[in-house]
Amino acid sequence: MASLTMNQEERPPVSRNIVYAIGIAGLLLIEFLARHVILPQPPPDMNVCVSLSIEWAMFFVFIVYWVPKVERNSMESLGVTSFRWRHLVVGIEAYVLAFVPLALTGYVLDTIGLPSLRSLQPTLRSYQVFTLIGLFLTGPILEEFLYRGYLIERLTSLLGRRWLAGLVSWLAFTVVHYRLIGLGPMVEIGVMSAVLVLLYLRQKSVWPCVVFHGVNSALTYLIFPLLVS
Repeated sequence: MASLTMNQEERPPVSRNIVYAIGIAGLLLIEFLARHVILPQPPPDMNVCVSLSIEWAMFFVFIVYWVPKVERNSMESLGVTSFRWRHLVVGIEAYVLAFVPLALTGYVLDTIGLPSLRSLQPTLRSYQVFTLIGLFLTGPILEEFLYRGYLIERLTSLLGRRWLAGLVSWLAFTVVHYRLIGLGPMVEIGVMSAVLVLLYLRQKSVWPCVVFHGVNSALTYLIFPLLVS
């Protein structure tokens, strides 16, 4: 009986749930517009810059205004805990462990005739350095704070099941990349997204995901396009 009373007290009021639902809908709508309406296939440099500008404007509105002023929540409610050095170690270890399934997925895609993430390198090499830096920062910061932190935490409050929130986050993150990279690479993103969701659910902190995603983005958007001919 005491446990039931505690759960009822901890459950956010209906008005808070409405605010959460509006935040989730707004996030997904703006992401859809930024990545599916603005970006043709394949996306030229200018369109990518416009899309990134919209996403970062939304991100700052969420962080500076929506979460603290409207929701009246702290950054910890997004999984932004105090950074610990173990987060760095865990993130790197997770990336090393995920390298095999990611590489295997790319090999399977090449075998069945679908393009993999590797096929995007010629397009990425045509982008300006500023665009590549924007893409590099968007993954580990904007996407992790919003897709892993915000979506999973708010959906958990609404749905009451953390695994279901993780599933919706995985699906949203995977599908939103389709217009930018196409079907084959989206499958690889789906594998990476699954790892990131599991990592966040296990660590309950966004930082290991930031490290994991940062390593991947550095290789994809900086090292291979700029340093590898």
